[in-house]
Amino acid sequence: MKRIDMRKWLHDRSTDVAIDEELLAHSRAARIGKRLCQASFLVHTLAPLLAIAAMILLTAMPALAQSPGGSIFGGNDQTVGNGVREFVKWGRNLLFLLGIVFVIWGIVNYAIEKSWMKQLIGGVGCFGFSGVAALAYSFSQGQAVQLDTTLN
Repeated sequence: MKRIDMRKWLHDRSTDVAIDEELLAHSRAARIGKRLCQASFLVHTLAPLLAIAAMILLTAMPALAQSPGGSIFGGNDQTVGNGVREFVKWGRNLLFLLGIVFVIWGIVNYAIEKSWMKQLIGGVGCFGFSGVAALAYSFSQGQAVQLDTTLN
């Protein structure tokens, strides 16, 4: 069985990129292009090995992430609830900020005589949904939401 010298084989394949020698002598872009073609051939050749190595590394990560107790949330039953509460809080803040951005965008578009109504409707929608998210966050904190119906 004949053994293949991998280094020689890769060198022979990478020198297959043929560019005029005079062009290479005068053009930095041609030299960079030749090196990039050679590098792409090397990556293309090593892709199966890189894929196997990545698969081994990625499949080993879940096993390394296990805690000794074996529970997903570390024994705290409030972890999921706290995560949902934080998600709602961040969503509320993000929607409020997007509402501000959309209203400013609509005002700027109105000033430069472009289409502006969609931005303002989007801003009002973001403000409305952020209000609903704030209500959901208040309920998740166990706080009562007082609605004042007196018009004094």
